[in-house]
Amino acid sequence: MDADHRPEPVHPEPTVHDEHPEPTVHDELPEPTVHDEHPEPTVQDGPTVQVERHDAVLLIRLHRPRVHNALDPATLARLVAAVEQACADPGVGALVLTGGPKAFTTGEDLTGALDLDEDRFKAQIGDFQRLATLLRQAPKPVVAAVGGFAYGGGLEIAVDCDARIAADNARFACPEVRWSLTITNGSSVLLRELVGEGWARELVLFGAVLDAEQALRVGLVTRVVPVEELEREALAMAATAAQGASEAVRLSKQLLNAGPRSWQQTLDAETEAVLAAFARPEARERLAAFARRRGAGQ
Repeated sequence: MDADHRPEPVHPEPTVHDEHPEPTVHDELPEPTVHDEHPEPTVQDGPTVQVERHDAVLLIRLHRPRVHNALDPATLARLVAAVEQACADPGVGALVLTGGPKAFTTGEDLTGALDLDEDRFKAQIGDFQRLATLLRQAPKPVVAAVGGFAYGGGLEIAVDCDARIAADNARFACPEVRWSLTITNGSSVLLRELVGEGWARELVLFGAVLDAEQALRVGLVTRVVPVEELEREALAMAATAAQGASEAVRLSKQLLNAGPRSWQQTLDAETEAVLAAFARPEARERLAAFARRRGAGQ
């Protein structure tokens, strides 16, 4: 793109913090001890990870509503398995990860962390990092559909995805330092890439809580929709992505995920990728179909 025609950067309004000016912004954070001693038996029926097939799109929905979809070891294992199966299924062209209208997820279920020794805690963090790697390196596009809370590991899981669409009730925060923990799941790099150094530090160190419109302004999400339309819009977004040629999508994600490279290394990597895509029979088929449409004047 010519430098004279680059779009003007969109900067958040300097008064964006007026809604959360005081340190009491943390009062909005769901407590890790959210479990009730006597929960309603009908509040959380069914599996904690629900999977739905919508043509070429697989929707994965977290379902632990009483605890803001916090991930205990069993739920995390089911989520990892669901993502692995979707990545291996040639009939799945894109994924949507969501948690319903009130919470995306608040990450690790910290109530269970109290009983872990250092080795077991390290193993659990390893499981989260495995999920982060799966989402980031999935050979197909992954959309995070965020409604309600995306706090801590929830925000981190969202940034591991290829795109983030937010409901108008979404809230984003990184409260780890409040619990004497730190950010994980690749977010120390990905969050800065998405929102810039300043806003990454506001979130991680200063306890900023972003609503959906603020998240849109700083680049954390790319779309905001009414909460009742969240899943429908995310599925439509994923369905569009699923139309891409599978090998070209995989190679394109590989290029986008690469770390800093020299200009020549970038060009070499792009050349290697496009040649690999061009060599696939699918490329010939799609190019032939394009030529036929062009010849027919479509």
